[in-house]
Amino acid sequence: MNFRTEGWSRLDALIAEYDEKSVLDMVTTRIAVGENPQGIALSMGMPWMVMRKWMEDKPERMQAWELAKRCFADGLAYEGLKAVKEADPETVQVAKLQFDAYTKTAGKVSREEWGEKVQVEINQTISVLDALEEARGRLGRMDTLPVPVTIQQENVEI
Repeated sequence: MNFRTEGWSRLDALIAEYDEKSVLDMVTTRIAVGENPQGIALSMGMPWMVMRKWMEDKPERMQAWELAKRCFADGLAYEGLKAVKEADPETVQVAKLQFDAYTKTAGKVSREEWGEKVQVEINQTISVLDALEEARGRLGRMDTLPVPVTIQQENVEI
């Protein structure tokens, strides 16, 4: 038996002992406080690959994992602010390094709250008829037009 197969067996045993929600809560709580996910999985007797695959198999688990990562990002951002707040002339360089590293990591983990995620919202209605008319004008063709159709383009996220 290989480590991955043993890992799935261990995960099944944990779920049988505690139930699926409790195992997920154990994992996500530890992720939220900043523990290394690989270390969490190994401490529970399985490789991270097994645990991650299990988490990715259901949208509810992924939502819990995403929440845990956002909580971790919050903690990093506040730790960075705390380091700056508590800095003195002798520790200011270390505090700056901590602040920069923590906020950069928080921004990568939770782009929406701490990063530089750009959301663009476009609310424009253009009819297919208008688009075809414009295209024909550029191409110089005068074919018959199809029945007009209106398309509503909604939120576009970049």
